[in-house]
Amino acid sequence: MNYFEVMKLKCTENKFILNTVTENLLKDVLNIYDTNREYFKISMNEKPSIETVIEDKNDIPPDSNLQNKNYKLISMNGQYIGIIDYIMNYPDEDAVYIGLFMIHGDFHRQGYGRAFIEEFISNMKSKGYLRLRLGVLKQNKNGFEFWTRMGFKVVKEIFSTIHPERKWEIKVMEKTI
Repeated sequence: MNYFEVMKLKCTENKFILNTVTENLLKDVLNIYDTNREYFKISMNEKPSIETVIEDKNDIPPDSNLQNKNYKLISMNGQYIGIIDYIMNYPDEDAVYIGLFMIHGDFHRQGYGRAFIEEFISNMKSKGYLRLRLGVLKQNKNGFEFWTRMGFKVVKEIFSTIHPERKWEIKVMEKTI
């Protein structure tokens, strides 16, 4: 059995749990953000704060709504290992848009991200969704490589409309599921 098979088995046995982020969990999200400084250097050129977490929790792309938004802590064995922000039925009824996916730095390069996304894809497929879409900051080479390994393909490049003042160049990626 290779490393990824062992990790998948380990994650399958332990199961990921998604926890809705409430006010009392904002510091737990910030803890995960703080272990991903490289991403925040690229995206904001500053250290994340509770305000960053609240902004991320409430931000939605144009033509979507907060009712379809899910901002969740990912836990396993009672420990928070990541965060995922996704919007159902966006940009179309058959799609789910992943706005943010981040694994705690202590769990990088151990297969948790891959195992979680594989489980997430399976779950969304079982709910009838046909596509997953996301955006990767053009400068985020690690993120781009991860999503490429997960089978996502670039469908277009744009400038973000969520924070136009930040002038984010985005590679929009998609995967049929």
